[in-house]
Amino acid sequence: MNQKEFAGHIKGSQGKIRESKLVGELAGTVLSCGAAFLGWVAVFGSSAAIPLTGGTSAAVTYLAVAASTASSAQCFNGFVRTTLEAVSPQSNDSLDSQEWYQDITTALDIISLAGAAAAGAATLKTVKLLMANSSKSTSAILKGLSRAEKKRLTQDIIRSNHPGISNKLLKNLVKSGRYPKRYSGIKITQSLKLQLKDAIGASMSFGGSALSGNVNSLAVGIYEELSQ
Repeated sequence: MNQKEFAGHIKGSQGKIRESKLVGELAGTVLSCGAAFLGWVAVFGSSAAIPLTGGTSAAVTYLAVAASTASSAQCFNGFVRTTLEAVSPQSNDSLDSQEWYQDITTALDIISLAGAAAAGAATLKTVKLLMANSSKSTSAILKGLSRAEKKRLTQDIIRSNHPGISNKLLKNLVKSGRYPKRYSGIKITQSLKLQLKDAIGASMSFGGSALSGNVNSLAVGIYEELSQ
């Protein structure tokens, strides 16, 4: 091709690249905002939920708040970047070249991924706990458990909150009113739905990080120590 045709080809290719970046920015914004919304739903709803995963330590609670805050910041940042990509794409290129901006976005990504890892671990513990007390599927559990299943689940929740507790002490905790004899079906389904929302928010955080590429170079571990 001649010089004029080659210049037109390059210009067309650049336009397609910018269009692809705009779609990517928009998708990342939707995922970050969705993760932020579901994260705050889980944070504010956790106080009234059954401790299905053995209670929530202060560290994990602070991590959930930090992750939701980070996702909110990513949501705002994504909105700004999507707007700039549409009207002034060079501004995004300038931001991406700034070291301070790279450090902040990476830090936010790490915090949101840490929250996603904690939510994922909690979901796995919840599924394990529910499957140990019922052979029903998750959808069937949401519809309701039998009285015997609710009683076994309540006892396992108490044991997970108090590792190594004896049967005698467990009965005393129930008699003293610290725990009910069996959690109601409404309480169980509400807590499970809240846990599922948190897990969906975690998957959105992971998806948003995958779009930015940071998830390929990060490994996040969550450790929780329970005192006897």
